[in-house]
Amino acid sequence: MPFNCSDTRRKKGSMRGTLVIIFQALLWPVVSASAMFTVSLEKSVYEAELHGDVRLVCLFSKVKSLSDLAVMWSRVEPKPDVNLYWLERGKEIHNYTNTAFIKRAHLIHEQLNQNRAVLHLKKLRVKDSGTYRCIVKEGDDGDYKQVTLNVTAPYTLIKKTVIKKGQDEVELSCESQGFPSAQVIWSDGQNANLTDMSNSTTQSTDEDLIHIISKLTVKRDLVNNYTCSFLMKDEILPHCSAQYVWIVAVVVVLLAIVFISVILHRRKNGQKNRRNESSKCAFLFPHSAKTDSLLNVNENVMQTCDINSEETAEKPPSLRNMLIQQYLHLCTNTEINSRLASYALLSKEGQSLNISSILPDKKEIILLLGEPDSGKTSLAQILSSCWAESTTTDPFNIHRLHLVFQVDCSRAKGDFFQVIKSSVSYEKPLDMSELREALLGTTDCLLILDGYLEGNKELDETLEWFLTERQTCRVLVTSHPGKCPALEKSVRTVLHLTQKPEEPGS
Repeated sequence: MPFNCSDTRRKKGSMRGTLVIIFQALLWPVVSASAMFTVSLEKSVYEAELHGDVRLVCLFSKVKSLSDLAVMWSRVEPKPDVNLYWLERGKEIHNYTNTAFIKRAHLIHEQLNQNRAVLHLKKLRVKDSGTYRCIVKEGDDGDYKQVTLNVTAPYTLIKKTVIKKGQDEVELSCESQGFPSAQVIWSDGQNANLTDMSNSTTQSTDEDLIHIISKLTVKRDLVNNYTCSFLMKDEILPHCSAQYVWIVAVVVVLLAIVFISVILHRRKNGQKNRRNESSKCAFLFPHSAKTDSLLNVNENVMQTCDINSEETAEKPPSLRNMLIQQYLHLCTNTEINSRLASYALLSKEGQSLNISSILPDKKEIILLLGEPDSGKTSLAQILSSCWAESTTTDPFNIHRLHLVFQVDCSRAKGDFFQVIKSSVSYEKPLDMSELREALLGTTDCLLILDGYLEGNKELDETLEWFLTERQTCRVLVTSHPGKCPALEKSVRTVLHLTQKPEEPGS
């Protein structure tokens, strides 16, 4: 069967937000009454993808002096209004910036000379979708315009599963996630729509993506083809499926010929009992994230899979289980609580931060600096232990990650992947392709490079390549101040770890 498939802070923040709204309200008479100073748009709708960047552009009238210019960007839909950026007479005002956009939204000052107020949004989230308002003033004259931002997430490559159900049925399953919502359409080799016979379930992920699993139970028919398609609202199924009809027809005929040839060959060799034979299904990987087609157009190679037993597209979680065992007993809950209470985490500017800020976002790099005995290695062990043991003490919510790699870089030798491989305790030889796929692909994982020191040319160069090429991997680098000058210049988030001073009498 072929199958493709702190309460005070909150009060202050609220007051500030109110002040911003009042500011905007007071500004309307000004911006609407001005006829000489105008704001226009380069375009009204922007399309961007999750984790990507986007530049929202407002064009404004020529001004006499930039020192008299005021620019304010805010999101007005969905409610409540959210302030992103405020420039007042050449001075940036960050007091009112919403926490969700700190370090993610900034104005490109060089563009102001060209009468363009360009807001650069980075590390986009699905929740960033909405209507944004751009207000530009020169002295008492001003105007505003609004633009729409749609953040989408392409659906991931479809995971396929074939499970035997009873003697004459199998359950076909397709699984993917993305945004916005998609409908899963099932069809067979004759292009008949089988969607009404399927069952689909959806749930929201941590990143507000829509995770969809769709299942279809069919008879074990050797020469038939089943296709699952994840289609958006503006996509049309017949057009999507028609491009594969001639391919499906040819393949079905070829499968039938092969099937008959195999039977005749086995009869010739005296293999008459066919009841004990394993049925085979063509199981081909998709060349599109939206439609799992029968034929891989790039390679034209077909694989087979035995559907007498459960078959899944996921690799056995051996690497994950091994890492869990490696970090399982690094710290107890008591030790974790005691150590965390002794740490003081500071931003580059010296602002006190919650210890949970140590966990990077997806594709983010955090450089953690600290003097010897500041607790950097202990903190790395706590992160690994919380992930492996799912301890009751987990301020990082790290257990949701699929993999965590903790690497001691103090005696590192070789290139990046050799160093990572040497840090993993593995009974059997470690598959480097599996390691590369986990670190470079879409697996949600954390890489902790503890005690990293620049100066090993081979490691430095291969690490730089990895940091550029990875898709999702979170990276936490710990080091001594001054030992990673290149990283310190290039990494946006640099934190400092110190030990809290002992209280008198303790």
